[in-house]
Amino acid sequence: MKIQTLLVIALFCHDSGAAIMEKGFKSLPAPTSQAAIVEQLRCEYRTDPRGIDALKPRLGWIIRSDRRAERQTAYQILAASTPEQLAVNKGDLWDSGKVRSDEQNQIEYTGQALESQMRSYWKVRIWDKDGNLSDWSKPGFWSMGLLHQEDWQAKWIGLNDTPKPWASPRYLRKSFTVDHSIRRATVYATALGLYELRLNGQRVGDQMLAPEWTNYFKHVQVQTYDVTELMRSGQNILGAILGNGWYCGGWQHWKKELKSMYGAEPYLQSQLEIEFTDGTRQRVVTDASWRGTVDGPLRFSGIYEGETYDATKEMPGWDNPGFDDAAWTPAKVADADLKVGRLVAQRNEPIRKTRELKPVAVSEVKPGVFVFEFDQNMVGWCRFSFRGKTRQTVELQYGEMRNADGTVFLGNLLVVSRHQIQLDRYTFRTDQVETYEPRFTYHGFQYVEVRGLTEKPDLNSLTGVVVNSDCPEVGTFTCSEPLVNRLAKNILWSQRGNYRGVPTDCPQRNERCGYTGDANFFMRTAVFNMDVAAFFNKWLVDVCEDAQMPDGHFADHAPTFGPGDGPNVGWSDGGIICPYEIYRTYGDTHVIREHYAAMKRNMKYLALNSKDDLFTGKIGNGDWLSTGGGADKEVLGTAFAAFDFQLMAEMAEAIGETGDAAEFRERAGKIGAAFASAYIGADGSIKKSSQSGFALAFTMGLVPGPMREAMTARFLEEMRKFQWHPRTGFIGTPRLLPALHLAGLDDAAYEALMTKTSPSWLYPVTVGATTIWERWSAWNGKNARGGMNSLNHYSFGAVGEYLYGMIGGIQPDAPGYKKIQIAPVIRDGLGWANTRYDSIRGRIISDWKREGSTLTMDVTIPANTTATVFVPAKDPAAVTESGQPAAKADGVKFLRMEAHAAVYKIGSGKYHFVANLPPTL
Repeated sequence: MKIQTLLVIALFCHDSGAAIMEKGFKSLPAPTSQAAIVEQLRCEYRTDPRGIDALKPRLGWIIRSDRRAERQTAYQILAASTPEQLAVNKGDLWDSGKVRSDEQNQIEYTGQALESQMRSYWKVRIWDKDGNLSDWSKPGFWSMGLLHQEDWQAKWIGLNDTPKPWASPRYLRKSFTVDHSIRRATVYATALGLYELRLNGQRVGDQMLAPEWTNYFKHVQVQTYDVTELMRSGQNILGAILGNGWYCGGWQHWKKELKSMYGAEPYLQSQLEIEFTDGTRQRVVTDASWRGTVDGPLRFSGIYEGETYDATKEMPGWDNPGFDDAAWTPAKVADADLKVGRLVAQRNEPIRKTRELKPVAVSEVKPGVFVFEFDQNMVGWCRFSFRGKTRQTVELQYGEMRNADGTVFLGNLLVVSRHQIQLDRYTFRTDQVETYEPRFTYHGFQYVEVRGLTEKPDLNSLTGVVVNSDCPEVGTFTCSEPLVNRLAKNILWSQRGNYRGVPTDCPQRNERCGYTGDANFFMRTAVFNMDVAAFFNKWLVDVCEDAQMPDGHFADHAPTFGPGDGPNVGWSDGGIICPYEIYRTYGDTHVIREHYAAMKRNMKYLALNSKDDLFTGKIGNGDWLSTGGGADKEVLGTAFAAFDFQLMAEMAEAIGETGDAAEFRERAGKIGAAFASAYIGADGSIKKSSQSGFALAFTMGLVPGPMREAMTARFLEEMRKFQWHPRTGFIGTPRLLPALHLAGLDDAAYEALMTKTSPSWLYPVTVGATTIWERWSAWNGKNARGGMNSLNHYSFGAVGEYLYGMIGGIQPDAPGYKKIQIAPVIRDGLGWANTRYDSIRGRIISDWKREGSTLTMDVTIPANTTATVFVPAKDPAAVTESGQPAAKADGVKFLRMEAHAAVYKIGSGKYHFVANLPPTL
């Protein structure tokens, strides 16, 4: 069976990226051309990362040039132990020499062995297509963390305080003296729970909710901070606040008992390394010499429940020298049998405050009850500046909807008995205006109900703080239909709202898990919105290494917390599909190698749970939340098995496992043949399946050639039957419009996209939605619906792939966008569309506009790439590029006519095509 995915993509060509190093030369010529500029240096996908633990970190860069068809023919990397060495072009850690290669990403450092706490300053220059040498890039940087267990002198510390039932927040401090001139100070920290470090009265770093959620029994992430500027001569105070977080908080809607998942109380581990200018060092570690208290102002913190803060119990100066901590107690060093996984560096971008929003209205809905309204559903918390009275307590209740009386609706929070959720409490210390914001919780909300004030608060007294994983936002899509533009914004807002260390399902009710299904269903949209390479490099450890069950299947959510998590078809397959999408988008073969053994175990599970090449194992949710247009569970199980084997064949080939690749490919063919025999009828129907069945068949390469016409006709019938409404669930929805595209039914895809009545993508927009809903009918614009009904749930937002990848037409034609395809789908309903995507190789733009029968297409392709461009045209001879016949334009090569489009191959640069549209468009 021919391997297909949502779009056919070419396998990575190893020859084109073969590196040949020129050795033996002492010096290289000075730059002779300014045509190419090297910028945006990245190490392990991040800019200047601190405390990494990759022994051969992967490096990459962007090339910018105004010349068409610019490409890199060679590169040189220098890595030095100091900025001074690098400035004089001395690579004492690594001088790659001139490497003849066009690769600019996934380049492994192969210099001097990297050790704990080492620092590396690096830069790169390239040779362009004419052999001219660029200037050196601006310097990049990375530092190593504590790589070995013996490097850690710090202990896990907490306090002797019995949880009731949840542990109270802890305040910890350590006094130490510095009497030398400081060169550099670096602190390595983590916690079982959440922590905020303080040094001499200042917050350390801007990372929130650290460390981010992992299976603490398997591994715990460490954060690294440069605190040189916070240090003082003489006495210093290193302090910390500890909260419950995911480790020991009360959470999970299916856990009715009040029992934490991992541990009963939080612990801190921190190691401050101070380097002095005379070459000596000092180390400050967590141990029994620290002192602490639970009698601070932060009285309670829960990820789900919220925070309680009593300002009357504030301890001014507790994190500064001079504070009297005689009443505090010695820290408790954790018992040797504390169950904790290995310490690892944080791979992904930190959770940060990424933006702030102001409310648009405040109203008194009941005496003394004020509701603030924002014009955007968001995730984070609020900072307030309210005037109160001493010992007066104000409550902030967060929610996504309002009741008929204007109060905040709580019915969709699935509140467990004895739990209060999304509620912050603050007790005033004075009669003056006081300002506060939480630190160890987050809420999903558009409305905030404030109770306990004696006077109406000013509109500007409250600020919404948006908190999410700070993944770079790399894509934009706009078009002539305002509702679709709002849809695109809603998709991005739901991604922001659910990416905090793990890709969660929802941000408000007491669930908020890293569901493997939701993540992989949405992933082709996610990569267009954000650079998620580092994010998924972290989370795929949670999935593939920490959440694989003994029989080989992957759990349906990660981090996981015990047996019984799945299997669940579509969800468990995330352990195969997500690594593949990282490979496809970023050219990342390391992620394949890292998880290859786990993925092979999963394939064995699929094989053992099949009979006659049909999947017979547990299915699970099926096409979750479909409304009549789903698919038979047997069909789903076998379709995903076939698809997994297809993807594994490609990934095995990419890392040189050719024997496995052949075996996987053969098995995929057999499953495909069995699928056709068992489930596809002579009339083109699919057994007990509607839209979702066809969506899977067309996008998973399961449509036999002789049956294509009949299956296309039946697919169209299923769309007509529901008057173009998507009636698919979580599994079918992401593939519905791409499947219609592959079936040649883009007219139907446009009809479905543009439908404004429920169920549809645009219906929520018409009633004011600002995020993606969990259910097609989550709200009618008037009456709130309770139960499992999130208004911020990105799964159905997977339609974003069609916006970027089909309407915009941007797709990788080789892993990592080394080759690009621009093939916009232009139909009635849109007059123009502008799509931008900052790929790992640089910016790609597809900007088309139709005026009558005239089409203009502006295309931008980044340096060191090529593209195949499909220009819809009545007559290829009439197509122009920058005012001249396209076939004769610089850097443009006419290839063929295909499906009413003139197809061209182009190099990097900016292009302006004009064509007469064919009558069919």
